[in-house]
Amino acid sequence: MSPLEQLFDSSGPLSRAAPGYRTRSGQILLAQAIEDTIGSRTILVAEAGTGVGKTFAYLAPLLQTQGKALISTATRHLQDQLFLRDLPRLKSALGVSAQISVLKGRSNYLCLYRLEQHKEEGRFGRREDAQAFTEIVRFASHTTTGDISECVAVSESAAVWAQATSTRENCLGQNCPRVNDCHVMAARKRAAEADIVVVNHHLLCADMALRDEGFGELLPTVDYVVIDEAHALADIATQFFSQSLSTQLLGHLARDSLAIGLQHARDAASWPDLCGAIEKAAAELRLCMPGAALGGGMQANVKPNTQPLTNRRIGWDSLDQASKTRWQEALNAVTDSVIAINQVLEVNASRHLELAQLHALSQEMISRLGMFCEQDSDAPVVRWMESSRYALTLHITPYDIRDKFQQEIVKHQRAWIFVSATLAIGGSFAHFLERLGLEEARTLIAPSPFDFQAQGLLLVPEKLPDPKAPNLITQLLDQPEIADLINTVGGGIFILCTSHRSVGHARDWMGRWVIEHPDRRLLVQGEIPRHQLIEEFRAHGNAILIGSHSFWEGVDVPGDALVMVLIDKLPFAPPDDPILEARARWLERQGRDAFTSIQLPEAAIQLKQGVGRLIRSESDRGLVVIGDRRLADTPYGRRIIRSLPDFKRTRCVEEAKVWLKALARV
Repeated sequence: MSPLEQLFDSSGPLSRAAPGYRTRSGQILLAQAIEDTIGSRTILVAEAGTGVGKTFAYLAPLLQTQGKALISTATRHLQDQLFLRDLPRLKSALGVSAQISVLKGRSNYLCLYRLEQHKEEGRFGRREDAQAFTEIVRFASHTTTGDISECVAVSESAAVWAQATSTRENCLGQNCPRVNDCHVMAARKRAAEADIVVVNHHLLCADMALRDEGFGELLPTVDYVVIDEAHALADIATQFFSQSLSTQLLGHLARDSLAIGLQHARDAASWPDLCGAIEKAAAELRLCMPGAALGGGMQANVKPNTQPLTNRRIGWDSLDQASKTRWQEALNAVTDSVIAINQVLEVNASRHLELAQLHALSQEMISRLGMFCEQDSDAPVVRWMESSRYALTLHITPYDIRDKFQQEIVKHQRAWIFVSATLAIGGSFAHFLERLGLEEARTLIAPSPFDFQAQGLLLVPEKLPDPKAPNLITQLLDQPEIADLINTVGGGIFILCTSHRSVGHARDWMGRWVIEHPDRRLLVQGEIPRHQLIEEFRAHGNAILIGSHSFWEGVDVPGDALVMVLIDKLPFAPPDDPILEARARWLERQGRDAFTSIQLPEAAIQLKQGVGRLIRSESDRGLVVIGDRRLADTPYGRRIIRSLPDFKRTRCVEEAKVWLKALARV
């Protein structure tokens, strides 16, 4: 037995790190491959089936080796789990003294300077914001890290945090009066001194793309990089290799310039006129988006950024000539308004450091606007516009990130380990490898220890509505045999939808259903914070949770609290998504089919994530229902099925009911 196998033996040191520990051959296989990759400083891409225990498989070799390691995972929640739970457990079990650190993006830490500024101003639009700010001030008096996730009295999503944290655009850096007390600088210092640093993909990619002040020194010092939840990396990297500018940021420039200009350079210009011009131009730009309206007779120069927009994405190349002309005129007006304030800020930058910072911000905005307006349509990027509830954002996005990512890979001779439960499609890693340019990497599939044939059943009913129907989930739930099937379930149910609209339809239907089933509880995405939804779902044990994309992965509910997962349809990306359209055209120029090269593999990986919510332990049993007949009736659907866990399969709802009833008797 090798030293590594001894670590993972049922009587080895790792058995003390987790309750119910058991030896898994797939975990040892993965850990050995990671140990070899660390030693050779090469690249490993590995899929770890559900239940393999991939976290221990990469942490144990890292803790046993010399050198500095970086671990990147998909979310801040998983960062905290690694830093606060998994790493301390393994350190204790292995008896090692490695120094560990967690590092998040700047906006996750208190900014003492901005906190003081807003404390002095004391102006809040809502009473609850003022109360929350008081709690933040109290938190600031005793926190040692400044990590806002530690402030239990105020949700991390609360808007008031914007007044107590900084962004890349408004951080004063080394010129800040509180730089010696800066929580961000302190976190980066701890990271520089640690043996293992835990970051998230957003921060990793922001570092690659921006080489932000000081932080760029973190990555070149490490010897090993582990990318956990690696299936999410390419999309996040694409986001951070983009250039973006939002009407929200324009609004910040206007409001900050007005306040700081009047305070430190009142005689320099008519600040209200300059800043009002920016806000008016931003409002006119928002109106270019189809479906946008100021409403209520509002004038364009009055509170221009307060009316909601419809969530929408539009590619520049999809616009007709009249629409392009309208957009271009609005963009020119925005550019002119920013140039006007930039000229005043440049002349007065020496009068105060915040004026200098605003000058630098306006200069960067002019550059981004110029890139968006002058971009040649033949360049390997896509220009697109996105509206969210209260902002419009302009994007310039590369549709092929392989070269950019490869530049990072080849800079230093370090080990790279990419690991996830969902990377391979039908046993092939081709899609993931091509997306990041990793074709030469070693690949490995560490099989799940679960007996999916015995533990799960996959049902694709014979009678199903048109998968393209706008009210598909309602039609599915309206079928008497599906409703009867739901009645049979003794335990919790996930309803995973492919759109927010479907979430609303499912909520309406299930809202009526639970009235007749008082033992059930209905939990719906968006009604309370995500982590609270999951906690309440686990605790209830007989609840129904309805969610869209963010609930398809990263949710772990073992036992009878989750017995059935219902998925409305195959999660294909909208065909009119601007980035997808650009990638499709790029592939077609190479003589390749976009559907089989992009849409099919990405839908397969997403579906694999959703189905993977069901079986989380050796004792779990459950049913997956997928309401899309294409999964069973088309060749590509059957290809997707081969990528899913090897459940027993049926198309007969009655058989599924019998299976569930037998399950309840076990």
